[in-house]
Amino acid sequence: MKAIKLAMYIVSFFDHKGDLITNKKLQKLIYYVEAWNLVFLDSIYDENIEAWVHGPVVREVYNEYKKFGYSQIIQDYPEDSSASKELEKLGKALDINGDKKELIETVLEKYGAMSSFQLELLVHQERPWLEAREGLGPTDKCNEYINRDTMEEYYSGLIHAKEKKEKTS
Repeated sequence: MKAIKLAMYIVSFFDHKGDLITNKKLQKLIYYVEAWNLVFLDSIYDENIEAWVHGPVVREVYNEYKKFGYSQIIQDYPEDSSASKELEKLGKALDINGDKKELIETVLEKYGAMSSFQLELLVHQERPWLEAREGLGPTDKCNEYINRDTMEEYYSGLIHAKEKKEKTS
């Protein structure tokens, strides 16, 4: 699937819930959907993820929504449609069902409750983004790619650390 199609699905998901999101938040959500898909299923999109100052960015998605700046993304729907109908239609067209749908929606529920700033602070503490920006200052521009193998290893490690902690508690 193309990352831009996933982005459209995510925007429709939040529209359906009555909650709008910004491009900055969308970028973090696309990243976390990919991260957890790498752990439990498989990569969900092929586009590279760059380690920008404010966190992970899929450039193609950024370019599509940059016209909104820091404002909420407004997605246009056909006159005879709604966010709910478009979400369903996109889900079918992108084959988002079963385990894939459950995983995407779980990630969106968990991370979507956080602000874009909270998501930025979170990702700034995580190894995949830090490694891609190694040697750079906090405001240095960067278009280095975040390594998907590092993502899978790091987020898998979070699960194992949690399981280990629960066993010792």
